[in-house]
Parts: sequence; structure tokens; C-alpha cells
Amino acid sequence: MILRFKRRPTVRVGLTNDEERFANGSRTEADVIAPGSIEVRRDLMRLDGQYVRTLAVTGYPRTVAPGWLSPLIDFEEPIEISLHVHPLESAQMVKTLTHRMVQLESSRQIDIRNKRIPDSEREIAYQDMERLRDALQRGDERVFSVSIYVLLRAGSESALDDLSRRVRVAIGGMLAASRVTTWEQAPGFQSCLPQALDQLLVYRNLDTSSLATTFPFASSSLSMPDGVFFGVNRHNRSPILFDPFDQSLENANLVVFAKSGAGKSYFSKLLALRTLFTGVDFLVIDPEDEYRRVCAAADGQYIRLASSSGQHLNPFDLPPAASDDEEGRDPLAEQVAAVLSLLELMLAERQGSLDTHERAVLDRALYQAYAEAGITPDPATHDRPVPLMRDLGRVLASTAGDIPASLAGRLRRYTEGSLAGLFAGPTNVALSRSMVVFNTQALEEELQALGVHLITSFVWTQVRRSRRPRLLITDEAWKLMQYEAGGAFLASLSRRARKYYLGLVTVTQDVSDFLDSVHGRTVLTNAAIKLLMKQDSSTIGPVVEAFQLSDQERQFLLGAGKGEGLFFARGSHVPLQVEAAPLEHRLVTTSPQELAQASEPQPPGAMGGDLEAA
Repeated sequence: MILRFKRRPTVRVGLTNDEERFANGSRTEADVIAPGSIEVRRDLMRLDGQYVRTLAVTGYPRTVAPGWLSPLIDFEEPIEISLHVHPLESAQMVKTLTHRMVQLESSRQIDIRNKRIPDSEREIAYQDMERLRDALQRGDERVFSVSIYVLLRAGSESALDDLSRRVRVAIGGMLAASRVTTWEQAPGFQSCLPQALDQLLVYRNLDTSSLATTFPFASSSLSMPDGVFFGVNRHNRSPILFDPFDQSLENANLVVFAKSGAGKSYFSKLLALRTLFTGVDFLVIDPEDEYRRVCAAADGQYIRLASSSGQHLNPFDLPPAASDDEEGRDPLAEQVAAVLSLLELMLAERQGSLDTHERAVLDRALYQAYAEAGITPDPATHDRPVPLMRDLGRVLASTAGDIPASLAGRLRRYTEGSLAGLFAGPTNVALSRSMVVFNTQALEEELQALGVHLITSFVWTQVRRSRRPRLLITDEAWKLMQYEAGGAFLASLSRRARKYYLGLVTVTQDVSDFLDSVHGRTVLTNAAIKLLMKQDSSTIGPVVEAFQLSDQERQFLLGAGKGEGLFFARGSHVPLQVEAAPLEHRLVTTSPQELAQASEPQPPGAMGGDLEAA
């Protein structure tokens, strides 16, 4: 059966014939959204080139939990769910339930008289009716007629059959039942339109508590008004729009755990590119030279730290003077403590620390080095040039005693030896761009942790001079966490960053070692946002324990593909699929094959067209 519709002219009172004809010649909303023809078949309808089918939910589970319709709400493909609710008069329902209870009791007495085994379903129904009647009489509950219909759309009849099968399987998994509205597709379609008309009348009586669990108040999606696109929800394909600095979050700290090649750096680079448009500055510690192209595309500042580099960060730089609301703060004492933390990394054994006497000697030597430069606790002296690492070495060498001599000998490699280039001069870089990348790839292995600590300490000093939203990415953070002093510094930064409009983004693939560290646990605890990507079976145990993952989430992480993960924020666990536009992908990919192809000579203007279009 094929129905074709033609819009009838609307009769308008008080218009001349020409005015009425002119009014009928204008386009209306119905002309825009109505199909040209509708073909109604036994079990489907065809709207122009689209096939639709209506399913009616006919059976409901005996017991449900809030959000029991989530498998349909979060279905992997777009479907339309129509929920019709009609309240029933409580007084009439009490009479109906009482009459029905009398019938069931009579049936029960007949069975007892005839010595038959009681019907268990009848006993359960009697108890349910009695409980509902009492609740209605007290006014605690009401009764509603509820209808649930599902409208499916597809581009072909075979695709519609496949979608129908998968949706009915999902409904069956909810311990509910459904059927195709055979020979009732037209009324079913109209029942799913936003006009509040139930023409199928396939309803079920529910009380208030049961109805409340049916409303789709909860869905595993995240969207913020000022958020940027993080990816899509793998369950319902809804976009995840997230703002790390949203006021509903405790802080802007983010941890990213994933095995090598799972896409953690890919995600971090996309996060930087997109968040820059919202006015957030990005600071990146890049140990593998992965952010160079992103930095160039964002017109950022690229700083290469190496022993032979001409760019330097002086750890002796003082933080800004105390503000009016920070009365009593001593900037010099703060910086002495920060440099002492760096010296622990330089002079102590791995996983170890300096003893009490060594720390006391260094503390005294640091104050003396500042004093020789004319800097004292008096804030008026803090504008003078600060000392360098070699000045501290000279102070230690001139101090009598075995401990100063030992410390001076260990420090000599960083002041006069092969590793002296990193601390050779005063700071000659500034955070003058919206994106600043610190490349530490050329640093020797033993200087990697020092470089990360030096950069984070420098950034921490700078961000306190002006408060604006910033995110600091520490890639391969375990290189710093494996040292006691480095771990303590990163943990302290995660606790204090929020006060200065800074978010700490911690990225690592050494998950088990990170979680075994006390400081690593502190960083995790102080992160309001978390992303878990593909995990290895050898490291999944600590992750499951730390994040309290379900068996389903555990299996998802073990089998996750590139760019897939679990996104944790505001109490939600959302399965995330990271997606990038073609131009973004070319900027952030680290695939050797794609990078090799990109390095081949391109036809003139091949890349420029994309950039202009972007």
C-alpha cells in the first residue's frame, strides 16, 4: 500500500482570494520535514528512500534498577525511543486491585479445598497487588499506564532487518520482550512522533517507583558547554565535549595510562591543538621529539635542552614576591628548598636520598651562594642576578670538611665536566607563546630526570607570576617518579597546581611501577580526570585495583584498539574513541609508515590547500 500526501490549502478568514492564494504558496514546516510518499508494508514502512520499523516492548522484567533502559539509550547506533505515560485514578485503582485480590483469594481457597498444590505465580501476584494497594491507600504510590516503542531507521531493508535483530537481542538481554507491530506500522510510526499520541495502546501498568527507574536520566555521556571535542562515546556515538577547567571539577589534573603504541601521545597532542582555541596555554615536556610539528602548526615556542644547547634554565631563579594574600611567604627559602630537591636527583643514588648531614651542608651552601650574589631574605635584593650551579660548586669546594668535599666532587660533573652544559648559564628562555615545548630528547639518559625536574620547577616558578589557564604535559613521567625527590616534587605539584590555574597532565606507560610508588598514588588521587587506554595482561592487575574496574571494563582495556580507552570524570566511566580530522591526524601521528610517506616530495600546493581549507 502506497500513500501519497498533498498539502491541503489552509482556509484563512478575512483574506481576499489573492492574499489567500499567496499565503498558501509559501513554504511551511510540513513542506520541509514531510516525506514525499509513504509505503506501508506488513512489518515496515518506506519513507522516500528510508526504511523504518516500529517495535513494541510487550514484556518487562520483574525487578529493575534505575537506568535499566541504558542498553537502549546507549545503543551503538541511533534509535528512537518513545515513552508514553498516562496516570490512572488512585481511588479507582484501589477498587480494581481489591476486586482482583478477591478473585485470586477465591481461586486459592478452591485449590485448598480440592487439596491442590498452590500456584506460585498466583501467590506472587497476590502479594504484589496487596503491597501496591496499601501504597496507593497511603498515597506513597500512583499507577500509570506505560507504553514503550522503539523506532528503527535504515537505508535498506536488509540493514533494517539486521538492526531489528540486534535491538531485539539487546531488549532480551534486559529480561524484557518485544515484537514487531505487524500490520500496525503506520500507527506505530505515528506513536513515535513527538505529538504525544499512543495509537498502539501496548501498555503495561507500573507504579511510581517502577516508572522512575524507566526514565533515561542516566547516560554514559559527557558534555560541557565550553568543552572541546575529546572523542566519541563508543556506546552511543555521542560526542564527548570536555573542559578541564570546568568549575564542577575539583582540579584540571589529568593522568593518562597506556601501553606503548596505544595512542596516549596521540591523544595528548590532539588535546593541545583543540584546547589552545579556548584560550588555554600548553606547556609540554617532550622526551621523544613528538610535538615539533604540533608546535610549529600552533606557532609555538620550541626549546631544546641539551648539554650542547645554547638554551638554558637556571634552577636558582627566584619565584615572584609574596602577594598581599600570601603574607609571611619567603621566596628565597622556597627556592632553596626547590634547588635542594633538584640536588637530591643529581647527587643521590637512584631510589635513594641524601642523608641529614649532606642536606644541611647543601642548605647552608645554597644560602651562602645567594648571599655572595647579594641576595638575602630581604625582598628588595631579589631583583639582583641569581647565582649559577658553578657558584654553588665553588662554595662547597671552599668549605672545610669531608662532606662538603664529597658533595663538591659529585657536583663537579655538572659544573665543569661532561654534563656542565645544562647548567652553564642564566635562564635565556621565556614562556612567551601559547604553546611551549621543551624537547629533552638530546639529554643524556642520566640527565633526563634532571631535565624534567628542571623544567617543571621553572614552569612552577613562572605560572605564579601570572594566573591564566595552563596545562603542563609531562610525557613519560615515570622517568622522574623513579627518583624519590622527583616523585615528591611531582606529587607536590599535583596538589598545589589548582591554586595557580595550572593543570598537570601526567602521561606514562609504566603503570605498575607508577602505582606502586607512594608519590604516584598521590598524583593519581589528585587527578580529577583520568584516561585508561589499552593495557597489557601483565599490568592490568594494579590498574583494576586502583580504579575499581568491573570485569567488563577489564576486558575492554585488554582488547582495546588504538585510540580507545575509558574516560573517568565526574563519577562517570565513559568508553572513549579518540578521533581526529585528516589535517589533525597528519600533525599528530607517529606512525613510521605515515611519517615516511609524508617526508616524500609532495606536488606543489598539495599541503597548502588543506591548510587553507582548515
